[in-house]
Amino acid sequence: CRIGVVEGSWMVGIIDELRMPVDGISFHPILVDTKTRFKATIPSEAQKRNGRLQLMCYKYLWDSSISEKFPAENFFSYFDLNPDFLLSDDVKRYISSIGFNAQTFGDVMKFYKITCHTLSRSQEQLILRYELQEDHSLLEEYQFSYDAQWFKGQIQEALSFWLGAREPKYVTEEEGWKCKFCKFAPSCPKIASTSRC
Repeated sequence: CRIGVVEGSWMVGIIDELRMPVDGISFHPILVDTKTRFKATIPSEAQKRNGRLQLMCYKYLWDSSISEKFPAENFFSYFDLNPDFLLSDDVKRYISSIGFNAQTFGDVMKFYKITCHTLSRSQEQLILRYELQEDHSLLEEYQFSYDAQWFKGQIQEALSFWLGAREPKYVTEEEGWKCKFCKFAPSCPKIASTSRC
């Protein structure tokens, strides 16, 4: 799990897999995300684009937590958490079993920050895997490179909507299949105008 600030907003992500290179030379993990599919079909380019964005976000969170000072004070205030909160006995026992002595949430944060600084940045190459839900057989696996500029643009575009700075946009024709799953479809002006044609 990774947590951090992306363009001023807190985000949380769970990385499916960290693959260590088999060459024995590099100690930089390869981030892998696995998507399951109900049908044995290859995902569309739009679906792959969403997967790439998500995996690039994970890379950004991973690399940021390793290379930058984690904003602990901001974390505690944003999530309204008390760093002096005493941990339960069960949590203290578990933390002790992994070699750390913690009494408070603040102690856990110190351990988190220390641990992050012992890790290596991830590789620029990322891997998206698509598996069949039924039996987890591999449908497709492909590698792509992290593109910091594209990622930043995509995040800024999404945040401008989430933060109320722009109106929502309709999906492209290629992504029209999403409308079947959208809870706003019954009141969507685009669907209403399309059905009148």
